[in-house]
Amino acid sequence: MTHNKLSRRDFVAASAAAGFAVASSEMQASAQETPVKRTFAILHTNDIHSNLVGVGPVAEYTPETVNDDATIGGIARIATLIARRRRAREAQGPVLVLDIGDVSIGTPFGGASAKTGAEWQCLSMAGYDATTFGNHDFDLGPDALGKAVNAARTAGNVPAILAANTDYSADSADLAELKALGAAGAIRSHMIIERGGIRFGLFGIMGPDSIQYTLNPGALTFADNIRTAQDAANELRAEGADVIICMSHGGVKPPKVGPITEGDDVNLARAVPEIDIIVGGHTHTFMRTPTMVDGTPVVQAGCYGQVVGELVIEMDGPDVKVVSYDLHPVDDTIPGDPRLIDALVGFKAETSRIVFAPRGLRMDEPIAVIDRDWPNTVFDLDASLPIGNLAVDAMRQATGSDIGLSAAGMVRAGLIKGASGVQSAYDVFLLAPLGIGVADQSAGGSLLVAHLTGHEIKNCLEFLLHGNPYLPGQYFPRVSGMRFRYDLSRPKFDAVTQIELGDRVSGYRDIDISEPAAQLYGLSCNIFLGLLLASMPKVSKGALRFAPKKRDGTPLQSRADALPEVQSGPYLLPPLGKIDRDQVQRAPDSNDLEIKEWQAITNYLKSLPTKNADGVTMLSMDERMTEVRAINAG
Repeated sequence: MTHNKLSRRDFVAASAAAGFAVASSEMQASAQETPVKRTFAILHTNDIHSNLVGVGPVAEYTPETVNDDATIGGIARIATLIARRRRAREAQGPVLVLDIGDVSIGTPFGGASAKTGAEWQCLSMAGYDATTFGNHDFDLGPDALGKAVNAARTAGNVPAILAANTDYSADSADLAELKALGAAGAIRSHMIIERGGIRFGLFGIMGPDSIQYTLNPGALTFADNIRTAQDAANELRAEGADVIICMSHGGVKPPKVGPITEGDDVNLARAVPEIDIIVGGHTHTFMRTPTMVDGTPVVQAGCYGQVVGELVIEMDGPDVKVVSYDLHPVDDTIPGDPRLIDALVGFKAETSRIVFAPRGLRMDEPIAVIDRDWPNTVFDLDASLPIGNLAVDAMRQATGSDIGLSAAGMVRAGLIKGASGVQSAYDVFLLAPLGIGVADQSAGGSLLVAHLTGHEIKNCLEFLLHGNPYLPGQYFPRVSGMRFRYDLSRPKFDAVTQIELGDRVSGYRDIDISEPAAQLYGLSCNIFLGLLLASMPKVSKGALRFAPKKRDGTPLQSRADALPEVQSGPYLLPPLGKIDRDQVQRAPDSNDLEIKEWQAITNYLKSLPTKNADGVTMLSMDERMTEVRAINAG
């Protein structure tokens, strides 16, 4: 795979014509240089999402030893792998180590990062040269992100952060931390790293899809990625970069069959040929081979730190050739780096104190024991039914509502049995890790209750069944306290033919779902779904009525400002102030702590009656968990 980009000599000439000041002697010397073949490697990760310990039961993650657990990933093992691959490649040429954003949010560590900066500290200690921002890094708001990066910087452990199209120049208090970091050079648009005789020009960027899902940006704005990339590439070349590397949290769109031909990173490569290499993230794509776009290699290394990508490039003058590309698995054949192992002891303790202790829990507290995996995938809705039922049953129990409603894609993880089957509070948190509350800005999305008529409940189901063509399966409804029948061969927004309230033990009874019916039912959902449902009237162009009410029937006003049509459910975050506080459910023993979805699931599991000798719930995939509550009558 070889391509010929605009050579440095050609760029110098073009730049001079465009008004760039370049010494003629330098241009002549460059033109007379004899091309020399040079090889370099890029080691990269993306979308780690705070998975600082391995993916699997956290109690079984043992980076101190090898060949004794089945967890995948973990920053201590990543650090060792990076060091190994660097040693293996340095004899052939220089090595860069890059991360492509969404380093935070997704595990309990993300909920404590504003105080610890753990994710950025770990990247630095693991030997990363640079990282960039992803949409989820802003989930707790720009102020919290700034505090997290500053905590890492204060500790002396932060990699270069490159964010070319993230604009934090507005006059707003929530941007003060980011501004200070920018002034100190901790955040910048681009940089040059000179290593092994090669000047690497690097810049970081967020693509349109990533920007769309940055739903708690405060006063941040994001410039057009293509225009910004063109400017950054020109600037880096003018500064003498030999190779231009774009760190793009934009992503690709894998087809069902055949090569990748779509996505923000593909569009970027086509639009800005001055970019030599795009190292990507955002879409969690395990790319086994580079996608070549008009000669530009585009790569991405999955998610959660499960693999480390290794791209080896040979440069022959202006020509760039992909020598090899590998995804190295991060498993328990790799011993953890002792420095990271020691650091994680402190990060775990602080995370437990910040996230779990206020709710009477410990991070490593056993919550349940399972005898099999509980899978979670929107590509097999039958397989993920039990984990969906579990989550929505917990939601209804925590709020005391008549009905619980969620969507398949809003459960973010499954339960992995591992060797022991023990699931800790850390493991359960992973089922619902995203978001913040309304008044309570701690980790995790809060639960809401609104009162709806039978017809409005039908409209909610119709909306979710219609789904999003770009996210098939993500919206499929999961329900508790009810069951319903649907037939997708019927007209659009009229698929639901029957709704019954009840459960498999006490039985079910029909409710009136006609439009005139006035009876109200309490419906609980997470804050993400609440915002998505608020967009129904706008997205359906008035076809689906939705007027959430308080128990006494008076309307809730603050959700009237519905989300734009482009937003999608699984990644939704509530704009602050858009949820009526009367809807938010609070813990019975506190007026301050809102009930988080992850907490509701934890409490539900602890409440189940079957216990082992240690008093820990024995969770079985019984008839209640496997009950089909969405009955396809088509």
